[in-house]
Amino acid sequence: MKKSKMKRGKKMFLYIAAAVLVIVVLVFLFYYNKALPEALEIAETMEKVGSDYYFNGDSDVGFIIFSGAKADEKAYAYLAKLLHEAGHTVVIPMPVLHMTATESHGLAIIESNPKIEKWFLIGHSLGGLPITRIALQQPPKVQGIAYLASYVLTGLEELDIPVIRITASNDMTMNKDMMKSSSEHLPDNSFEIELEGANHQGFAAYKALGRDGEATISWKEQQEQSVLLILDFFDPHISNVSLGD
Repeated sequence: MKKSKMKRGKKMFLYIAAAVLVIVVLVFLFYYNKALPEALEIAETMEKVGSDYYFNGDSDVGFIIFSGAKADEKAYAYLAKLLHEAGHTVVIPMPVLHMTATESHGLAIIESNPKIEKWFLIGHSLGGLPITRIALQQPPKVQGIAYLASYVLTGLEELDIPVIRITASNDMTMNKDMMKSSSEHLPDNSFEIELEGANHQGFAAYKALGRDGEATISWKEQQEQSVLLILDFFDPHISNVSLGD
C-alpha cells in the first residue's frame, strides 16, 4: 500500500513537472516585447504586404530592418519612418513567433521588389544574424549592412561591402567583451561608433523586461542619431548610379 502511494506520488510529480515545462515553453514561444503606443500608431500607416510592413519610397533604394529577438517588429516603425522620409522604401519583416534569428525570407523581399536597385540591411541585436547570412550570400543588390548593438559572429572580413556598427554606451544587455572581440570579423570598409547615453532597447520603441542600462537620451533621439549616421555612411553608395545603368 505504501509502495503504491509512492508510485502515485512520483507520477503526480512527473505530470506537474511536464505541465510546468509545457507552460514555460509556450510562454517563451508566444511572449514578445510589445511596441510602445507611438510606434504602433506609425506602424498603422505602413502598408501590410503578407506579414511584412512597408513604407514605399520614390528612390531606387530600399532598407530592410530586422528586429531583435522577441521584439515586436512594429517597434521599429519610427526608425522606418525616418528612413522613408529620406525618400526610400523600408521593409520590416515579421519573423515567425518573433524569433528573428531564424528569419529567412529577406532574400525573397529583395527578389519581390525588382524596382529597388540597391538594398541596405539593418539588424538590431539578434537581428544581426539574418543580415550576416544574407550578406555572405553576396546578392549583388545588397550594397551595405548596419548592425545596431549586435554581435558579428560570422567572418565578413573577405567581403567587399561597407558595414557600420552602432553601439550604445549604456547597453547592459550585450556582453561588452564579446562586442569588442567580434569587431575583428568586420571588413576593412567598416565604421564603428558608440552613442553616448543610449541603451540597448532604445534602437527600437519597446519596454523590455530584461536587464538594460538606463538611457540618458530618449529612444527617439537615439534612433534619429542612428539614421543620420546610417544615411551619411551609406551616402556614396546611395547616391551613385543604379546597378542597371
